[in-house]
Amino acid sequence: MLAHVHIMKTAGQTICNILRQSFPGCHCDLVVPRPARAKDVRWAMRFYPRLKSIAGHCVVPYADLEAAGFRPRYFTFLREPVERCVSHYQFSVQKDGCSQPFDRWLTRHANYQTQTLCGHDDAGRAIELLEKRIGFVGLVERFNESLVLLRRWSGRLDVRYRSRNIASDNRIKKQLLANPRTVALIREHHAADITLYAYTKNIVYPRYVERFGAGLPAAVEKLEESLPGPTILSFTQFVASAKRNMLYKPLTRTRRQAA
Repeated sequence: MLAHVHIMKTAGQTICNILRQSFPGCHCDLVVPRPARAKDVRWAMRFYPRLKSIAGHCVVPYADLEAAGFRPRYFTFLREPVERCVSHYQFSVQKDGCSQPFDRWLTRHANYQTQTLCGHDDAGRAIELLEKRIGFVGLVERFNESLVLLRRWSGRLDVRYRSRNIASDNRIKKQLLANPRTVALIREHHAADITLYAYTKNIVYPRYVERFGAGLPAAVEKLEESLPGPTILSFTQFVASAKRNMLYKPLTRTRRQAA
């Protein structure tokens, strides 16, 4: 079972769509609190009995689903920490109605990527989990290449895509990045994320590239020639979408409220 650890503003919606089209009717976007537990996966399997992949902000590599009999193959994407942070804040303002000043918001979202991977502000622990539990880590800055590597690692994904959840107005992001004081403050609050990202970019990711071999540039070019991905849902995908939005999500939220 593939398990996508969805970190905010790391192309997560695009990855979820890739999983949906690759496993129509057999993929579930979990809507439960972090971390997702074995009981949450079992509940999802009532709706997706042939479950092949899961995703969501609740999917994390420290939940130990293996101890409950599941065999998740964790993967994730990381993004340059300063860029990811300002994109996250912009999304919070534009989509979630956040009215907090950036400085105050920042203290609540420090080292967000590290926190997601290990639950703490501990780059060493996040790197340990990355090495021991996460089978693949892509880089948003090398997205198409990462997808080709992910396809090889997963063995069966259809990685053609259309970009999802892209900001139509980047003024907030540009204003923050144009202020040297703000950028310095972000870096100060993301020391662990900077360490984690540097380790991934300079040590982990090059292993995938080397393992793939000399054919990687041609494979990336072939993928890019096939973009954008499909727009028409198959009947199975349509049914899966209806099941997700009309059954799984509302019944899961009702179950959580009643608990």
